Amino acid sequence: MKGSEKTKLKVLYLVRWYPNRYDPMPGLFIQRHAEAANNFCEPGVVYAHVVENEKIEGVYDIDSLEINGVPTVKVYYTNPRFNLPLITKAIKAFRFYKANFLGIKEVKKQLGDFDLVHIHILTRLGLIALFYKWCCGKPFVISEHWSRYLALTGTFKGSLRKILTKLVVRNASAVTTVTQNLADAMKSHGLKNSNYRVLANVVSGQFFQAEHSVKRDTAKKTLLHVSCFEDRSKNVSGLLRVVKSLSGKRSDFVFRLVGEGMDFESLRNYSLALGIDGSKVVFTGLLEGGHLVREMAAADLMVVFSNYENFPVVINESFALGIPVVATSVGGIPEYVNSSNGRLIPAGDEEMLANMLQNFLDGGLNFDKRIIQARAKELFSSEKVGRELFRMYAGAIKKPG
Repeated sequence: MKGSEKTKLKVLYLVRWYPNRYDPMPGLFIQRHAEAANNFCEPGVVYAHVVENEKIEGVYDIDSLEINGVPTVKVYYTNPRFNLPLITKAIKAFRFYKANFLGIKEVKKQLGDFDLVHIHILTRLGLIALFYKWCCGKPFVISEHWSRYLALTGTFKGSLRKILTKLVVRNASAVTTVTQNLADAMKSHGLKNSNYRVLANVVSGQFFQAEHSVKRDTAKKTLLHVSCFEDRSKNVSGLLRVVKSLSGKRSDFVFRLVGEGMDFESLRNYSLALGIDGSKVVFTGLLEGGHLVREMAAADLMVVFSNYENFPVVINESFALGIPVVATSVGGIPEYVNSSNGRLIPAGDEEMLANMLQNFLDGGLNFDKRIIQARAKELFSSEKVGRELFRMYAGAIKKPG
């Protein structure tokens, strides 16, 4: 079946993270999944986003859109102004679920009724999926992206949450994770399902179409880091210490750091405190769309120095551009990074990272960009992932969980 030959199979996407009017980055990989599925069937997305009371009039504010051909409803809602522990908690939960059901009602005006539900990120949304399965006979599938199940994070807590999550996972027709590592972590918590699948994140077609010839300075190699600047996980501070070490030894490189986030200002100030030469490190801030693609296409090497991860989509995007990656051997990264497309190092090992980058700058590490890109297209293209999603949906309809 070709991508243009859609079926009438309709899928309701209920998502915990998604690009929104206040931040275009959260859940971008989920949006790409929906758009990939849209090649083969008809998805509709509902996203509920809590905001401060001053940002909207009233309790609920609904945006009904069509984004890249996908009917999308974003419901912004507020939490109560007062704080009475049990009452406030109950009202927060009520408003969350009401926001989602308002969104479902609205998206059905565009999509019509749906055949199954696709939950992105547990646990609360899973209860809506259970409702539709038990009351309406509609199967559901789950895609989990959250690293909270990993031993290093240790944030999957609470007896009630664990009981409900086990119930939701057991009743799903399929559960997808971006890596086997995350699937194994979920299973270690007793989240049992007979149909776990590893399903890669989608890389935007812009990355596969980009030219690799754009270079700012052929005399210097460009090392790149792209992240949300949350230092506890991304360890940008450790990366800056390595850049400081390198900058005292050579001048044939520039390190460009792309993104913004909670620790952006403190990390930029840390760079100044370390005394890193301004010609060696550049903080670009947030880049999106074509600007991000051009920035990444001009790089010689992507560096990911995370303390813990699931599998950052920036690695997929680098491979799509034919850019090799040096990354820490954490989470699901070793499932994708190997000697043909990069190198792995232990988390937190600044000395080894410095040596690795020295070796790369000296020409001791060489990669075939065409091979890297060809393999990425096999794994991460919208066509490939969309087809896998459709097969999973079709299987769920034929054999409800």
